[in-house]
Amino acid sequence: MRIIADKNNKILQTAEESFSISCNVRTLNNGLRKSHEIVRSIPDELPYMPAPFPFGAWKITSVEWQDQEKFDYRTYGPVKIRTNAWQWVKVWELDKDGDYSRITEREIKDFGYLLHYSVSKTTLGCIRIEREEEAVRLGILLEKALKNGETITLEVL
Repeated sequence: MRIIADKNNKILQTAEESFSISCNVRTLNNGLRKSHEIVRSIPDELPYMPAPFPFGAWKITSVEWQDQEKFDYRTYGPVKIRTNAWQWVKVWELDKDGDYSRITEREIKDFGYLLHYSVSKTTLGCIRIEREEEAVRLGILLEKALKNGETITLEVL
């Protein structure tokens, strides 16, 4: 199965259906992140500035249904759709107070890019499915394909 996420046109397209998406990332540059709101890379746990979901062809690796009693439902909604997407990001230095200070030349790989719904209109780089019910429909569709042994390619434009 192939699905296409067009970030500019804010649409994720499968053979069966279209879903509204966004990828509005909170950063210092756009004023949506404060200097003390540090984000750390996955898996190295180094400070970096979040970046939008990387362009390219990736794989959907799993579909995880969320238990409302065990996590903050507002952050990931009913389902996390995991991918193997990654990108190089610049490490940041922190000042004596633990705030972002300055960007360095050091680069590391950052993983953990998901497709999910959230109450927030912004993400840390994930593709946000705009409506909760669409996230559920997409999760069901992708879970069925994975259970049938299909490889799911996510092409991000």
